[in-house]
Amino acid sequence: MDMKIKSLLMDTNDAVGGVVRAHIMFLRYLDRARFDVHAAVHRGPLLPQFRMVPRMTLWTMDAGTKPANMCSGWRCRLTDLNSIFKLVWSAFRISLRCRKAGIQVIHTSDKKRSLLLTLLIHRLTGIPYLYHIHNNYVDYRANRMAMVQAAIIIANSGEMRRDFIQALGPSMERIRILYNGIDTEEFKPGLPSGLRAELNAAPDEILIGISSRLAPDKGQDTFLRAAVRVAGQESRVRFVIIGDDSIFSDNIDYVPMLRQMAHKSGLANRTVFLGFRRDMPAIYNGLDILVNAAWREAFGLVVVEAMACGKVVIGTQSGGIPEIITHGSDGFLFPVNDDLALADLLIELIQNSDLRSRIGEAARRTVLERFAIDTQLRALEKVLAEIAEPETSAVIANGPQAMLRTGE
Repeated sequence: MDMKIKSLLMDTNDAVGGVVRAHIMFLRYLDRARFDVHAAVHRGPLLPQFRMVPRMTLWTMDAGTKPANMCSGWRCRLTDLNSIFKLVWSAFRISLRCRKAGIQVIHTSDKKRSLLLTLLIHRLTGIPYLYHIHNNYVDYRANRMAMVQAAIIIANSGEMRRDFIQALGPSMERIRILYNGIDTEEFKPGLPSGLRAELNAAPDEILIGISSRLAPDKGQDTFLRAAVRVAGQESRVRFVIIGDDSIFSDNIDYVPMLRQMAHKSGLANRTVFLGFRRDMPAIYNGLDILVNAAWREAFGLVVVEAMACGKVVIGTQSGGIPEIITHGSDGFLFPVNDDLALADLLIELIQNSDLRSRIGEAARRTVLERFAIDTQLRALEKVLAEIAEPETSAVIANGPQAMLRTGE
């Protein structure tokens, strides 16, 4: 008799970000001896990445986000109406598949469409679900409804937990904290990198990067303003901007503005826009310093990935980043939008290679101790088992309690 827990992960994303990378990590590393793994994924550009996950049942659906050119006017309303029909139809089809497959627990992110699908499927089948907070979407009605009905709620940082308690009251104290984890063998120091050759960088040239989707809340403009200050003092520096700019409605004007900033400030020949890259371990290894300038990062998976590669990371004093980086020990922090503070830190690091090495080594140790995927997955498996089979959860998954807690 098959005693495996049958789990289903919902993903409606159209572009790679921290949530997608976390989902793929979960799917790859859930223990196949304990779990029969399923995923329902939007039939879009990310589907090939999910198809590469081994030993998993993949269901496709039409439930993605709107393209940027469909986010205003009559086309937006027409697209929304069409999306409702697609969403309901997808929920109906997935519900039938869930019943046939014997799904016991659904794992959903806080993306609106994933939540709407999960709520519909829950209503049709009664299957309990895990609500996984990746951002502070407290103002969406669908999110609030889903939180009420969720069997268990987990958040990717203590900051997100505090947000929900502050916004929705003491009932949110039931939220548990589970940090994201990464594969420390996939992201590690010393991996081959063609980045310097690709950029034709000189051996003594310092490469400073920022990696995230290109959007105002990610702070690439702060990065460029700091770059202007740094370039005025340091000649052997190149600035690398990595990230997708293809589908989001909040960056239609932002990306051209960034390119214009680089041109007008005289950085055009020293700033490279790499776009979306699938070879991020190699990219990190080719950089000397990574910056995360986000206004408010719920967790900061890019921060952990770069740290795992032994790189010194400078992140903002906001969101979940201060829960990852200890300032001056395994990385550095600066106030949001403070390009002067960022520039000062960059100049200090550019001029001190020993400091870069020491902080990078400490960063790698931090990731190994606190953010390794095996540790995080055992805790996630415990939660999924608790929802699916409460009476056997202690046997199915006995991950460390330290990684899954209700407070700090």
